[in-house]
Amino acid sequence: MSFRAKIIQEWKGEITGEVLITRSKISFLGDVDLNTGMIVGQDIDIQGQCIHNKIFIFSEGRGSTVGSNVLYGLAKKGLAPKLLATCRSELITISGAIMGGVPMISNLNEGIFETFKTGDSIKVFAMNGHAYLEKE
Repeated sequence: MSFRAKIIQEWKGEITGEVLITRSKISFLGDVDLNTGMIVGQDIDIQGQCIHNKIFIFSEGRGSTVGSNVLYGLAKKGLAPKLLATCRSELITISGAIMGGVPMISNLNEGIFETFKTGDSIKVFAMNGHAYLEKE
């Protein structure tokens, strides 16, 4: 099954990698450790997992405007995900992705949470102005 999304922050080529997925809303300030890329939020079901080098799928961002700076900092330290993928985009995550040069897509169908699981290997590619995610 393939999922279509809106491209927020473009990239070149195809992105392949391991999925880290949660239905939770994520605040990069407080839910993600800036020094390790680990999910530390107490109410997040993937607590203890690392976003570094993952295709990170979550419902939407939440919280402090400083979260964009945290995402930028993760990118500068080489700890950012390969791709941010959300169902609903918001300005904090978008600005952090743009500042950090982290590829980002949004407007994913919520059915993605039933199809993809943490640890799945997927590929993401752009075609005709949209991004497509599918299992490898």
